[in-house]
Amino acid sequence: MVHRSSSLRRVLAAVTLTAAAAAVALTGCGAAASSSTGAAPNADRAAAAEGVSPDVNLEQCGKATRTVKHDLGTTTITGNPVRVVALEYSFVDALVAVGMSPVGVADDDQPKRIIPALRDKVGEYKSVGLRATPNIQVITALKPDLIVADSGRHKAIYAQLSKIAPTIAYASLNGNYQQVLDSEMSTAIAVNKCDEMKTRLAEHAKLMTDLKAKAPEGENRKALFVRASEKGFTGFPPKGYTPGVLSVIGINSSLPDESGDASVSLTLETLVANKPDVMFIAPNDGPTLRDQWTKSPLWKEIPAVKNNATFDVDPNEWSRSRGLIASEVVAQEAVKLLYGK
Repeated sequence: MVHRSSSLRRVLAAVTLTAAAAAVALTGCGAAASSSTGAAPNADRAAAAEGVSPDVNLEQCGKATRTVKHDLGTTTITGNPVRVVALEYSFVDALVAVGMSPVGVADDDQPKRIIPALRDKVGEYKSVGLRATPNIQVITALKPDLIVADSGRHKAIYAQLSKIAPTIAYASLNGNYQQVLDSEMSTAIAVNKCDEMKTRLAEHAKLMTDLKAKAPEGENRKALFVRASEKGFTGFPPKGYTPGVLSVIGINSSLPDESGDASVSLTLETLVANKPDVMFIAPNDGPTLRDQWTKSPLWKEIPAVKNNATFDVDPNEWSRSRGLIASEVVAQEAVKLLYGK
């Protein structure tokens, strides 16, 4: 996955902040947020949400008719959508975070890809096919009142989707950790659940701060997160989603932050030169390129291998899901693997 977007670069600086320190005071009155159910007075809607960027239009919270900003423009939404179709796993995550369930999900026709932390809360839904190419006819038949799409994957069909129902679009496949927080809050604005999401983001910030505190004093190891397939070994620099999650709890990436790319294809030689102290490896099913590399003496020169600090992790949880709840699963597992806590 190669991620190039101006919005990614715009929020990159925020990724390395701790979640607790990421709260942003937005423009508007600073009093307590009004209820997210029904219309509210015009004042006090823009109270800050923990960890959310200033360009998320929180002033729309609580309005009966809301103009929601997203990567492909703005969308006007009236009332409280309940029949929502989610075209990426991170958007399923956003709905679950505010106590909702989607009526349709682009799940690649593989419902087990919805991670356990979400699965029981999602309930029954209709698969709308592949995330890359969702089935327009099935989506139409569901009669949704809101569609949440990926701004990269679904840009070409955005106009079609918008004819079915109001559609908002955010970077998920190409998104980083900060963009996840922003898209979760924006989705909450769309479904009129601002207060619920603000509460959930505050809980998230505290959890991430508590997890960071579990690291021993002086922890300075650099970690590499990779996806391993039969033909590739793909590493993710600091601007990638998973390294962004890890950085919030104090685990920094071993890869340099030198380009606009959020993933790089690694050879065994470049991996050895990178010298990661820790490797979190999310392998595809079946044989992977790592199986060949482990037979080479070079593999044993990698510090993470020498120090028995290579960990296999679930690609659904660590890579595909990319949501608020999924990021907590990643952070908790990383802390447990590294520190046994």
